[in-house]
Amino acid sequence: MEGVVQTEPTEVSDRELVARCQQGDEGAFDALVRRHQARAFNVAFQLLRDREDATEVAQDAFVKIYRSINEFRGECEFTTWLHQIVVNLAHNKHRWWQRRGRSKTVSLDAPVEMDDGRLEMQLPAAGGGPDAEATKAELVRTLSAKMAALPGAFREVLVLRNVENLSYQEIAVVLKCSVGTVKSRIARAREALRASMKHE
Repeated sequence: MEGVVQTEPTEVSDRELVARCQQGDEGAFDALVRRHQARAFNVAFQLLRDREDATEVAQDAFVKIYRSINEFRGECEFTTWLHQIVVNLAHNKHRWWQRRGRSKTVSLDAPVEMDDGRLEMQLPAAGGGPDAEATKAELVRTLSAKMAALPGAFREVLVLRNVENLSYQEIAVVLKCSVGTVKSRIARAREALRASMKHE
């Protein structure tokens, strides 16, 4: 109709972007990368505790997605599929380290890449004055180090549940196991984390 301007919604869903990718729209894939690259990096970093390796895993995840986008049928959310790929690639990276006897050191102040590319620690919201903030920051550093020291399977479920806020069902899809296994593993992971923190 004359005089009516059609505008596109400002926030296109992941499903719509995936559908466009499957039709050959390169711009839609670029949009998916921009939207989720920080998430992919953060998950990889929480699992690997190494910025360079996490960057490589995040990049490899999007290469894999690009190559297999036509196989995605939407049985789960795009972010669940992304998490699954990132976790699998992080596993592969861990196995690569083990085969070469590579040892890893963990920084208590390891930064996390934000959406705008800045690196910073993910700390709780401000409030309570300098002393309270210093206590919170120390707790976050200690908790980060203790999580990094957990067995890989425990660290994975805590990152997916507590950092990425995935549901039990989504975690089950990512890790290819039952919801019951996810709940059990989270309970054991939290117990191990509590035990390691009891003297802190």
